[in-house]
Amino acid sequence: MVEFIKYTGFDHVFWYTGPWLWWLIGLYLCLPLLAYIVFPYFASKGVYSGKRRTISIFVLGDLGHSPRMCYHARSFSKLEYFVNLCGYLETQPPLEIIDDINVDISPISVVKNSQNLPYILFAIKKVAYQFIQIMQLLLRFRGSDFIMIQNPPSVPILLIVILFIKIFSRNSKLIVDWHNLNYTILNLRFKNLNHPLVRLVKTYEKVLGKFADFHITVTKSMKKFLRDEFGFKGSPITVLYDRPGPQFKPITELDISRSEILKNHDIFDGIENIGEYKILMSSTSFTPDEDFNVLLGALKKYDLTPKLPPILLIVTGKGPLKDQFLSRVTELKFSNKVIIKSAWLSSEDYPLILSTADLGVSLHTSSSGIDLPMKIVDFFGCGVPVVSLDFPSIDELVKEGVNGLITQKADDSSIQHTEEIYRLLVQAFTDDHLLQKLRDGAILESNLRWDENWANTLNSRFSYDFK
Repeated sequence: MVEFIKYTGFDHVFWYTGPWLWWLIGLYLCLPLLAYIVFPYFASKGVYSGKRRTISIFVLGDLGHSPRMCYHARSFSKLEYFVNLCGYLETQPPLEIIDDINVDISPISVVKNSQNLPYILFAIKKVAYQFIQIMQLLLRFRGSDFIMIQNPPSVPILLIVILFIKIFSRNSKLIVDWHNLNYTILNLRFKNLNHPLVRLVKTYEKVLGKFADFHITVTKSMKKFLRDEFGFKGSPITVLYDRPGPQFKPITELDISRSEILKNHDIFDGIENIGEYKILMSSTSFTPDEDFNVLLGALKKYDLTPKLPPILLIVTGKGPLKDQFLSRVTELKFSNKVIIKSAWLSSEDYPLILSTADLGVSLHTSSSGIDLPMKIVDFFGCGVPVVSLDFPSIDELVKEGVNGLITQKADDSSIQHTEEIYRLLVQAFTDDHLLQKLRDGAILESNLRWDENWANTLNSRFSYDFK
């Protein structure tokens, strides 16, 4: 009798082989993915490798209000680099950047606290969302010769870029342009340098900053700080002072006269005898690091002082404290002797109106003491002298009695600052000889321009292979 073998399937095979067989099958199925996508990705140097020199510049801020980084983009373009410029597009960037065929602008979405989350939760959400956006852009630009970021903010972009270069784009060089210190900016919220978050961010900057291949600072004081306090002794550090762009010109170099601007621009409408007013100008982002109550207090005292020339104060900018500023102006009930206007000016109108000013005012106090306000550079570009609050590095830009006036060192109280601003306004607007001397100094300062400064400082380093 014939005996048939009973079919039992392949269960016995899998029974004796164990789970490793499933891993082997999975690996086999993944071979096409590994062979055609993963291995070539890590083996290649990136989409820009072997082509023209490329730099990717990241700005976690509004490109329209990041002149220094836009100037960098234009300077690299003039060296025939292809520039990927990434940042927020809350306002229109300068036209020369938009029209530059060597510059490609990639937007980064702004993360807003629309749900009114607690600060820590919102910070976590923001960091996570930015991580995804930045990584997507970095992967697009893999193989760039250089990746430049501004600091602050360094969280989370500094860590992201370092990890990206180490894993995906090892031939890229990291450049950090130090405008200020992230941990001192954060300390404006906590007002305690020993707060755990402030100390964490300081350690973050200090440790991760050392991975950069090249550092640029806005002051000599900042370079010294990075050397002495952060221990950045392995990478080159170069001081590149802010200088005005070509759009900022003294009124004498414009094709239109001051009287024509005063007559035709909307911001001067409704002001009788505008030619008799001294024009005072300030720009701000209306944030807590600038206390405009100091200026308003000084102007109120000026308003009540007889026999002083009338003042028109123009404050440009927008920000979270703008409504509070306008409410305070209403409360103080200024007479026609002091007229205050707040305006949001286009990138074309801002230098035009600035050129009409008799004096600029800067209330920047510096969270770190080692940065400098860009607004003063703009003032000087238009040949406008400045009144500034005193802080450690301000004398690297404003020369007392030459191109501006600096408040005397005081007890750092608002009352003392108010008195000092009032004193300097009276001094400048009642002494025509002094004001003319300051104007001459500012005009002289306006001859120092970004293009020449960048070329003298950085051209030789980036014209050839970076070493």
